[in-house]
Amino acid sequence: MSPSAIVYASATGFTRRYADLLSERTGLPCFALGAVPGPDRGAAVLYLGWLCAGEIKGLRKARARYKVQAVCAVGMSPAGTAYTDQVRAQNHLENLPFFYLRGGYAPEKLTGFYRAMMAPMARLVSRAPAETEADRAMRDAFRDGGDWVSPERLAPVLAWLDGD
Repeated sequence: MSPSAIVYASATGFTRRYADLLSERTGLPCFALGAVPGPDRGAAVLYLGWLCAGEIKGLRKARARYKVQAVCAVGMSPAGTAYTDQVRAQNHLENLPFFYLRGGYAPEKLTGFYRAMMAPMARLVSRAPAETEADRAMRDAFRDGGDWVSPERLAPVLAWLDGD
């Protein structure tokens, strides 16, 4: 069964940008999770959610409402097999197509709990030695924010949608 819509949850806009890009490229309608109107209950959807401590936000709600056909997790870390395997397991995605998309970090857009949660992490990363270019990039992202949204990162998702 192919998805009939794209549904997403986004806190700072990176996941929404990927959902909009996918919608533009596929012609599938795109809806924020919980939007009215939205897809019919039980509709087959492609779900995109942002990552927080390995949890794909909104996924439980999307699964309760729709037939989730595939999942894209959007996070700030560079993609790595060990990390994506951990996210897959933590979110019980063993039997679904799963894609990781590097999004970004916008500290100025964080609110409440998430701002408080990320502040100690930002301090820790800023104090850690930046031995590699990846370390320096992560330190800079925690300090100034970062944006890695790229249409090219959608290639595996688009290939799956095309049945390749």
